[in-house]
Amino acid sequence: MNSQDFSFVFKEMSKIPYPELVNVVPDEKFGKLVYDAYAGGKSELTTILSYVFQYLTSEELAEVATFLKMISKQEMKHLELLGEILVSLGLKPYYMSTYGNKWCSDNVKTKFNNLKEMLLNNIESEKEAINGYKHLISICTNESIRAVLARIVMDEENHVQIFEMLKNKYADCKCED
Repeated sequence: MNSQDFSFVFKEMSKIPYPELVNVVPDEKFGKLVYDAYAGGKSELTTILSYVFQYLTSEELAEVATFLKMISKQEMKHLELLGEILVSLGLKPYYMSTYGNKWCSDNVKTKFNNLKEMLLNNIESEKEAINGYKHLISICTNESIRAVLARIVMDEENHVQIFEMLKNKYADCKCED
């Protein structure tokens, strides 16, 4: 697929609604596990801020910056959804990990040797997020939470494909961060 195809697919994916949260009862034990995806070291919050930094500093490659901006906005939706899950489970949407560690800006990696390294980092981060969401889905007993998490996984898998396309397209780019 070329970048126009990925842009189209991204926009079409954005039209797929996120499921509603229904019949959720407080569950502090499961809710605490959601904190890692919400605002742990490798979380939606970290991803948003990483991609915003990257698109603001990648203006020499408009296509890369455009995709980073679009993806960061989708990650913001994920953060909102996870916050709603936390609240529905009876927890506050604090910016912390499962173990109570407060979110820190040191989580955002800002130094890369080149564009390919940055994109490989993004691919790895997205894959880790997918694995984390799949784990949450496997232990969650509420079907609507599982459906929301599965819908987020669809987005994350799309992000991997976009970053793979960009990496392949710009693999030989001598662009410096």
